[in-house]
Amino acid sequence: MSLQSDADGDPSVSATSRTATWAEALEAYRHPDLRQALFDKSVFMEDVLINLHGPEHRERRRMESPIFRRSQLMAYERDEFPDVVRTTLAPHLTTGRCELLAFGHRVMLNLSCVNAGIDRDLEDPDQTERLLAILDEFVEGARIDHHQGDKDAKRAEIAAALAEFERDFVAPSIRSRRHGDVAGSASKDPKPAADVLSILLARPELDTATITHELAFYLTAGASTSAITLTNTFDNIFRYVDSRSDGRRRLLEDAAFLRRCIQETLRLSPISPIGARRAMSALEIGDRHHLDVGARLDIDIAAANRDPSVFGTAADEFDPDREVPTGAQLHGLSFGHGAHRCLGAELAVGLEPDPESGFDDRLFGLVGVVAQDLLRHDIRPDPDHPSELDTTTARHAFRRFPVLLGA
Repeated sequence: MSLQSDADGDPSVSATSRTATWAEALEAYRHPDLRQALFDKSVFMEDVLINLHGPEHRERRRMESPIFRRSQLMAYERDEFPDVVRTTLAPHLTTGRCELLAFGHRVMLNLSCVNAGIDRDLEDPDQTERLLAILDEFVEGARIDHHQGDKDAKRAEIAAALAEFERDFVAPSIRSRRHGDVAGSASKDPKPAADVLSILLARPELDTATITHELAFYLTAGASTSAITLTNTFDNIFRYVDSRSDGRRRLLEDAAFLRRCIQETLRLSPISPIGARRAMSALEIGDRHHLDVGARLDIDIAAANRDPSVFGTAADEFDPDREVPTGAQLHGLSFGHGAHRCLGAELAVGLEPDPESGFDDRLFGLVGVVAQDLLRHDIRPDPDHPSELDTTTARHAFRRFPVLLGA
């Protein structure tokens, strides 16, 4: 199923072109005169990092990149995240049951708050539920063009969620930083700030609305996408374990293999199957695409990630042991490419292990940290409550994914 383009029904905008190959997708991502177009009609993303272009984008990315230094990411992964996972998982270990998508949203939301700079109490379930409801609206706001109901009513709901987020979460976090009380941690103990909000507050040209939009974007990108990747990964892992007698043992004993399962899942099921760009000048992409000024080009990430010239003749199959050529990564273009490549890619899926020390001094990736913990607690499908796919979106995602934990 293709995503609706902005050109549909509007004769003033050139018809959308679509890439078909890995090479075309790479060329489009690298072209300086193609700007982001996927969120043209979104409710709150017009002024956030992912939607900026040229010098403005470079400056915002340069401003926020210190949060994604590897030393900082290691601190998130090794110091902050284990407590987040433990606290969020504890009630499910008591019951032996878990709805994995909801759990994934909770655990990733909690860490995204740390990264973004939203001060909150991990042990306050009401805060978590409110933030999850707000996050649902943010996800809808990012893809409002594909909403099936009354778009104006949905925009009003998203605007209300943004107002609640600014009033009850962003504003208190701003006050705490300006008074030097706390510093962007789920912990109640004050410590030096290292979060997106602290960086944005150092720029007086950014108003509160822009800061709120940027933090909403970070929560949406950090929590929702990782939760979907987690459930998609276990969907593949369960089938892999069923087909191989040594599958579970290998997943438990070989962290690098588990990471490859996550990457292969992202390749086959990218969070956004389409990347969109708008031409700022007349240009050519490959041999097939002539774009006039204002024309839209859809970068078919799903097709590029299954290009047999890069991923082999069995590109449609789940194969964590797949070999890819130099210059390509096992997760394909699922984190984008070029100037707009996702800043949080390493935080999500880590780095290649050191040949001798493995992941001792290297990022493993937050999705892997959660998956590893769930495997240790004997995660398995719930035979009485099968998973349900989300049929309202073009991407591969689940609406519910019940699992069992423990003996």
